[in-house]
Amino acid sequence: MFCSNYEALESALTKRGFIVHSAKDAEEARQLAFSLIKKDESVGFGGSVTVQNDLDLYNRLSERGNKVYSHWYASDRSKAQDDAGKANWYLASTNALLSDGRLVNIDGTGNRVASMIIGPEKVMLFIGKNKLVDGGLDEGIARIKRETCPPNARRLKLDKLPCGITGHCADCNSAQRMCRVTTIIEYPTRAIKEFHLVLIDEDLGR
Repeated sequence: MFCSNYEALESALTKRGFIVHSAKDAEEARQLAFSLIKKDESVGFGGSVTVQNDLDLYNRLSERGNKVYSHWYASDRSKAQDDAGKANWYLASTNALLSDGRLVNIDGTGNRVASMIIGPEKVMLFIGKNKLVDGGLDEGIARIKRETCPPNARRLKLDKLPCGITGHCADCNSAQRMCRVTTIIEYPTRAIKEFHLVLIDEDLGR
């Protein structure tokens, strides 16, 4: 089970207008994506260890024949980000899921959170149970600063960031700073026609 109070969480998310799915593991989540995304639909990707590494959806959907866009694999990162935001689907994860159903994210460039807000019309987020925060906004942001940003700084080889060096947020003003935009999604915007959340009963991503 994703969490002990799953029914309450599902109810909170549904009332907010999200389409909720559950998956026992990464493989079941991957198969769910295959069932929802048609073979002739294009797919954009936000930077996500969950989606692109744990679920390997970029490669799997590309092999299936879908047109896929990800700045992780593109020589022209800006164009790939722009194309991803214009695809039929946008796949990513969230940094923190609050128990009241709000989604909290911190971005450096902003392309990932922008696509969750203004489209594509169909968005699907894959959320490992480690992303669930039993608390409010302060706890959600603290989780991101503690669990997400330091390992991402190391992964991206941002060697001048204090969090990447020490493992702790210093609220730095470094030119390499990743924490530049913080968003709280309470409800899907009117631009999003389908906002899917896949709750996965595994620890995935960061």
